[in-house]
Amino acid sequence: MEITLHDPKPNRRVHAFLAATLLGMASLSAHAASGFTTFNDAPIAKFSKEDTALMTARVNEALKAEKDGETLEWKNEASKASGSVTPLARFSADGLACRRLRIVNVYGEQKAQGVYRFCEKPAGKWKLVGPDKAPA
Repeated sequence: MEITLHDPKPNRRVHAFLAATLLGMASLSAHAASGFTTFNDAPIAKFSKEDTALMTARVNEALKAEKDGETLEWKNEASKASGSVTPLARFSADGLACRRLRIVNVYGEQKAQGVYRFCEKPAGKWKLVGPDKAPA
């Protein structure tokens, strides 16, 4: 029951994809307002393979968490990357079990956050289905 968010051989395209999916279109206006103009300026675009693995592990933990609202933090002592994942409400969509997660990513002084929807596919894998438009 795990979600795979990165290619084992990370490259700029993978990081751009992660930035696009985990920061979502909903947070683009916040980036623009704070001076960020591209995904390359987002914290996740600077994440190493290890940073991404730490974040992904927390996303997987949050998807499985019994309780809502307990924040799972992560930090890579070898880099400037850190963040947190907070499991929010569960819901059902098209007959699938789904869950909202608040994801915060930080790299140095840069910070981005958003709420995202994940749904569990029949094979037991979770899939990111998009940014959440509901209030957190």
